[in-house]
Amino acid sequence: MKQFIALCCTLGLVACGGLNKNTISYQMSKYDTQAYYVVAGEGATKKAASDQAFSALQKELQAHTPEAAGTQVLDDVLANAKVEKVWRDKEAQDKHYYALAVLPREKANAVVVPLLNRTDAQLTGLAQQFSTPADPLADLKVAYKMQPLVEHRAALDDLYQFVQADRSSYMPETFAPYKNIFKEKMAAVLVGVEVNGVESETMVTYVIDALNKMGLGVVDASDPDKVVSVQIDTEVDNYSSKKVDGLIWCSSSAAVSLMDAQRDVTFARFNVQDRAGTTRLNDSVRRSMQGVGRQAAAQISTRLENYLKTK
Repeated sequence: MKQFIALCCTLGLVACGGLNKNTISYQMSKYDTQAYYVVAGEGATKKAASDQAFSALQKELQAHTPEAAGTQVLDDVLANAKVEKVWRDKEAQDKHYYALAVLPREKANAVVVPLLNRTDAQLTGLAQQFSTPADPLADLKVAYKMQPLVEHRAALDDLYQFVQADRSSYMPETFAPYKNIFKEKMAAVLVGVEVNGVESETMVTYVIDALNKMGLGVVDASDPDKVVSVQIDTEVDNYSSKKVDGLIWCSSSAAVSLMDAQRDVTFARFNVQDRAGTTRLNDSVRRSMQGVGRQAAAQISTRLENYLKTK
């Protein structure tokens, strides 16, 4: 059974005074919506109506195609669309012209499906590079290479689904093993965290939060299965303010080391510091260490990610 679909452009066909919806529906009913995607437009001239219909089709495709699919695929799909019907409804009061932009679904598939197949083949090839038995760091490096392909494949599938009359996905069983592969490989990299010194709990909170956001597994520093170690030593120096009576300043610092536990190699060392002043020593210590924690967490994330990608 045919379905009647009328898609409107930004100005909104439904809102146009004098629009004869029955005429639009009648013209669109001549197309089998299982085989064609049809969009309507209107304008004061034939060209204006045609341009608006084609523009509306273009906007619909763009709205359902993530950037990761690339711009070329949209251009190639749109190259198969045509304005096949332009007419004037003499019974309508505004006497405007109307047009239908038509995209054959089969021709759109002929553009998108080969790209999906090629991406699936690339993902399969990379997946064959995973170590047996598993090597967390080596496998994660492969997963980093796969991630942009996974995003590209998902974006192409969004476009594919939009073009299908039944909104079906393309070979989901083929793509399923790769959809969460990056998260799985990240979680397999266990990071042992050890913080010594004043306000260590504050520092631990920031570091663990940063590692969790990356998707890495966090374990105790003594865990024998850890892949990376994070070691932090904190120090605090408080002194009274010379400018404001009763204000207690606190300067906190942290020395951070990042190590590859499997190779027993330190691949990053850095220091961060911050200070804060309040009327209470404990508050000054806590606030200054919070500033140190934020800085340390940010650098740990950046340096660790760079190492995991390039190791």
